[in-house]
Amino acid sequence: MILKNRLLGAIVAIFVAALGCATGQQSTTNDGGGPQGDGGGPLPDGATGPDGAPVACDATVCDSDGDGVPDGSDKCAGTPAKAVVNKDGCADSQLTPKLNPNFPPYNMTWTPTGDLGRAGGLTWTYTNIDRGDLFHIYWIVCDDPNFPCGLSLDGPIDAPGEKWTYSATDSDLPNGKLVFTNTTGILLADSTTTPLTGRLTVTIVDGSNVPIPFEDVSTLGVKPIDGQYGAEIKGTAYKVTALAEVEDNTQVWTPYLDYYDAAATADTGDAGGNVYVSFGASFYDK
Repeated sequence: MILKNRLLGAIVAIFVAALGCATGQQSTTNDGGGPQGDGGGPLPDGATGPDGAPVACDATVCDSDGDGVPDGSDKCAGTPAKAVVNKDGCADSQLTPKLNPNFPPYNMTWTPTGDLGRAGGLTWTYTNIDRGDLFHIYWIVCDDPNFPCGLSLDGPIDAPGEKWTYSATDSDLPNGKLVFTNTTGILLADSTTTPLTGRLTVTIVDGSNVPIPFEDVSTLGVKPIDGQYGAEIKGTAYKVTALAEVEDNTQVWTPYLDYYDAAATADTGDAGGNVYVSFGASFYDK
């Protein structure tokens, strides 16, 4: 069995050329900012001294957009007035979610339990998330095109129908339930294949077991590699449970490994060589 746990994400850094300080203009301080030495922050654009003369400044002390971050360190010029900024001088509105390539990201603790193909499913628990000065963290499902999310009991996931397809009928996105379906088959010992329908059910809750809404990536404002649905993680902990099942027109859904073990296949033991499953997610942030 191949279980692809591709949980990735990215720390955003937008580099914008710092603007030089203008002089000889009316001073525009920003929430306690003022000329250097008066207890305020970096010099705003057009700052003047006690005598009314323009104060000379450079990128180490000048703050052209008045966001409290000197131009030399400010990676986002022209920040809107009064906007909250991160350590790089960037406001939420100036950033785009980026993939976080690290795992586990945000100094979190990640604990996997259970099995995707057994009763109760697979549970991933995330705790102690260090958000730093991030505005948003997103968890995007099935985001790696190199490992297409799907299920097959007759060999590799190589047929289009074996990939997970979103089911609007079975999903309940506002209540943190995301359901995918597919079509596959099981290879039996007599070399025949029995058609199967597959189903993947994913649920997500926060640290208090309150459902986190799933949304499509366009609503989240994320441009992922391959995923179409995900959730915004707003706290410091959350939990995901996923269960993959199959049914053979008996109207009975069975965890796929339990079904495989009970079938008349040529394989012995737990999950033979013809069982393939792929499921994972990526992290994006800004």
